[in-house]
Amino acid sequence: MMLVDAARRSPRIDPQLAWTAAGIAMLAAVGYAGAADLRISAALVGGVALVAVAAVSYQRPRTMLAACFSVVLVAGTKFRLRQASDSLDGSLDAQILFELGLFAAAGVAVLVCWIAAGDRRRPTIIEVLMGGYAGIALLSTLWSASPVLTLVRAAQLLVVSGMAIAAVRMLTPAGALWTACTSVALYAIACSVIGPTFPWASEFADASDRVRFAWFSAHPIAVGTLAGIAALGLLSTAFWTSPHRRNRLLGIPLAWHATPLVVILVLTNSRGPLLAFIAGVCTLAFLRLPWSARIPLVFIAAASSLVMVVAGPNLQEWLFSAYMQDSAMNHLFFQGQSAEGLLGLNGRLDLWTDLAPVMAEHPVLGSGYQASRATLLDVASWAGYAHNALVQSLLDLGIAGTVALGLLVAIALSAVVRSSLAPWLRGTSAALMVFLVLNSVGTESFAGAPGFETLLLFVCALCATSGPSSFSRTRVTL
Repeated sequence: MMLVDAARRSPRIDPQLAWTAAGIAMLAAVGYAGAADLRISAALVGGVALVAVAAVSYQRPRTMLAACFSVVLVAGTKFRLRQASDSLDGSLDAQILFELGLFAAAGVAVLVCWIAAGDRRRPTIIEVLMGGYAGIALLSTLWSASPVLTLVRAAQLLVVSGMAIAAVRMLTPAGALWTACTSVALYAIACSVIGPTFPWASEFADASDRVRFAWFSAHPIAVGTLAGIAALGLLSTAFWTSPHRRNRLLGIPLAWHATPLVVILVLTNSRGPLLAFIAGVCTLAFLRLPWSARIPLVFIAAASSLVMVVAGPNLQEWLFSAYMQDSAMNHLFFQGQSAEGLLGLNGRLDLWTDLAPVMAEHPVLGSGYQASRATLLDVASWAGYAHNALVQSLLDLGIAGTVALGLLVAIALSAVVRSSLAPWLRGTSAALMVFLVLNSVGTESFAGAPGFETLLLFVCALCATSGPSSFSRTRVTL
């Protein structure tokens, strides 16, 4: 009895107060550990940020998916130059940690958005090919010459693949493609404004008396590629109504906003993106024509090409003759280089010839996803990549990965012209895929490190093979 009375008289501890005290003690311990080691602090901040991203993604999945396009663009920005061998050594710096953190945030956002949407539709053939390509890249870690690099890049490829599938399913095909176009347009214009304004953010490459515009430490070809993609996306509104049915921004037609992007493309002095852009514009114009005009135009183009091949002038002699002329177009085309250098694609043909024995050593599975860099540096110290998407894919994933990627592109290109697609979606997807494929002749493009070009190719392929698109379900804004 006395023990019971004593227990009744003892003060009761509020459970909430106890949990609060325990939380304060835990935070104090974590704070002490974080002050002692900055890596712990960074990990804690990153963990809290990922939790916040997950919470917002669950509440607003469509908004977060649209934002992920900009996240991928920022993650791929080169803020400073790095040696090509640094990635093989596994060296980490602030730029790499920033890139990995953004991809982690994008991966969490895509996963949570998918869960929130509850999409249970069966995968399409393009989605299966994308999954197979990413799966081969992940499996190549087992035989990779640089397993850590392959694992990281394969994880990024999985994020990009999942993002493309989720965006097309949740934003609708037209909404996903329009979001990609507007995101890269805003990104390119913003970087171009920051570049001339702040000296630390502007870098001009000077080679062979050429001045080439670029931002931060990005290569002029990469800058020209993004500017060309953005310009094509906005120019498409001059041929068809945009997905959100607004053809003006600030009282100016959307197509006119492509003018500064075309100027940026020209200032980069990058032939590959410029020629690919011209081909993309021709694709837009061709698909705008009725079928009665397309068929004769195709026959005329085929006949002209045949005549040029059979009885046309010698290409080498024509280039030497054009090289001796003094004109603005001549300077833009040759860019201070010789005709021999142009015929050799600035050393690319020699590089591909030297890489042929390397590809023959691992013909089926390759050296591992993005792990061929060590071999490339041995062959040519200036080549961090193969400067060609086909060669890069054969080096990294061999015939297996190249077939998966090639089938994806081939099926998408063959399906993009079918009449069941909305006109803007069909034309823009075709023009962008033509741009990416032609641009990949002189650069690794979508076969290189996963980034916006890979994401855009996947989105275009998914859009090309999708069903009829309804603009009424597209809720995107510029």
